Amino acid sequence: MPLKKLRTHPQQSRAEVTAEIIIQAAIQALEKAEDIESVTSQNLAVKSGFSVGSLYRYFKNKDDLYTSLWEFFVKRLHAGLIPKIEAFPVHGTVRQLMMMTADYYFDNLRSRRPNMVIPFYQLFIKATPEPENVYKVMDVLIEPLMRVQSRNQSGTMRIMDHNELRICLRASQAMIRSNFMERNPHFGTAHHQITVLDLMVRLFQK
Repeated sequence: MPLKKLRTHPQQSRAEVTAEIIIQAAIQALEKAEDIESVTSQNLAVKSGFSVGSLYRYFKNKDDLYTSLWEFFVKRLHAGLIPKIEAFPVHGTVRQLMMMTADYYFDNLRSRRPNMVIPFYQLFIKATPEPENVYKVMDVLIEPLMRVQSRNQSGTMRIMDHNELRICLRASQAMIRSNFMERNPHFGTAHHQITVLDLMVRLFQK
């Protein structure tokens, strides 16, 4: 069944709304697919309610659609952590903050199938004009973290500027995600999580 029009920001253009509808249709199709190769342009057209020709007025090709989907997914992933950071108690310790953060990303990645996520990532890296900026989307967490460290009263948090936080965030993401992307069986084990948590605490503590 074609998707209903999404609830969007009033300033979104019609093209942006349509592209978002197509991306949501792609998400639905991929969640039910065995692998990325089994999702066809015709599948996406049926689910989105647009013709195949219409799909490619908004995306150059299927790879372009999939890279846009990766960006959509990653932005939504990081944005989902912001309310948790904003609500972090003023007397919470840096270890509690890092535990909350690590658990959020571990839980999300555990719910993802490597045979779907990894091909997406590979397509994105291949198609994006600026692969060196792949982690830039994570910068949405910098301002919330700066607010947390400025109001925190536990005495455990190091006060960092934008650049320091950016470096520490990149390092933290690599600790969690690398084993998942490499399909390493160590990913998500108790040992992996404790190691990541201990290292993240060292990065962020006073």
